[in-house]
Amino acid sequence: MLSVLIPTYNYNAFFLVQEIHQQLILENIKFEIICLDDGSKSPLNVKNKEINKLSFSSFKSLEHNIGRSAIRNLLAKKATYNWLLFLDADVIPVKSNFIRKYISCSAKDKTVFCGGLLYEDIKENFKLLRYKYGKKHEEISVEKRIAHPDKYFFTSNFLIQKETFNSVKFEEKLIQYGREDLLFSLELIKKGHIIEHINNEVYHLGLDKNDLFVAKTKEAMENLIFIDKQNLIDTEEMPLVSLVRRIAAVRMTRIVGMFHLFFEKLAIKQSSVFFLNCMKVSYMCHLKLKHE
Repeated sequence: MLSVLIPTYNYNAFFLVQEIHQQLILENIKFEIICLDDGSKSPLNVKNKEINKLSFSSFKSLEHNIGRSAIRNLLAKKATYNWLLFLDADVIPVKSNFIRKYISCSAKDKTVFCGGLLYEDIKENFKLLRYKYGKKHEEISVEKRIAHPDKYFFTSNFLIQKETFNSVKFEEKLIQYGREDLLFSLELIKKGHIIEHINNEVYHLGLDKNDLFVAKTKEAMENLIFIDKQNLIDTEEMPLVSLVRRIAAVRMTRIVGMFHLFFEKLAIKQSSVFFLNCMKVSYMCHLKLKHE
C-alpha cells in the first residue's frame, strides 16, 4: 500500500527509518522503505546498512552522484506501491501517529498531501542561520500553507500517488541544491492536481553550520538563474528574479552585484536572515552579469 522513499547524502538515516518502520508495523499494512544514498561514499553508510536488517526495508548507495531531482525520480521508479511518501533523511516525525495520518489521506485521488516542517527550539539551534531562516520561511502554519499551496510545498515531507508523480517528476536538469520543489509544485498545479496541506509535521534536524548553509543558498541562486534562462517557470512565479530584472532595468546590476561577498560575510558572522536575503539579491545580480 505505501512506499516510503528516503534520499540521503552523507547522513545517518537509520533513526528516521527505525521510527517510520515502527509506526508502519503498528498500522498492519503492506509497506516498503527504500533509502538510497546519492554516491556520497560516506563512512555513515556503515550505519545506514543496518536498515537492511529491518523487514521490508532496504538501503543502497549509488556509485555516482546523480543529483537531488534524479535520485527522487529513481526512488519513485523503484517503488512497488501506489502511494509514495517522500521524506528527507534529516527529518523525524513530530507525532507517533504520523503514518496513520497519511494513511487516512489515501482515500483521495489526484491529491498531493504536504505535512509541513517544524524546527526544534533547542539551545544549540538558536544561533544557527539555518534555524532562523527555517523558522521564518519554512515553519508555516497550515492555514497559511493552504492559502499558498505551491509556495509552501517542500520535498522533505509529502505523500503522492505514483501515477500522479509519474505525470510530473522532478526536473533532472537541476543538479545542484535548491528550487526543484518549486518547479515540481507548479507543474502539479499546471496539470490539475490538488496540493492539500495538513498538520502532519516533521522536525528538520541536522541543521547546517552558517558557512555551509550560505554556500547551499548560493547554489540555489545559481539554479534560479538556470531556471530563468531555460524559461522553466514564468517570471511572476519567481519574485527574486523579478526584482533582479527591475534592478537591471535601472542599470544597477553591476553596483548591487559588487556587494555579495560583503553581505555573505555578514550573514555568516551575525547569523542574519536579513543579510542572507541581501546576499541573495546581490549574488543574483553578480550571476546575471557573469552569464551575460
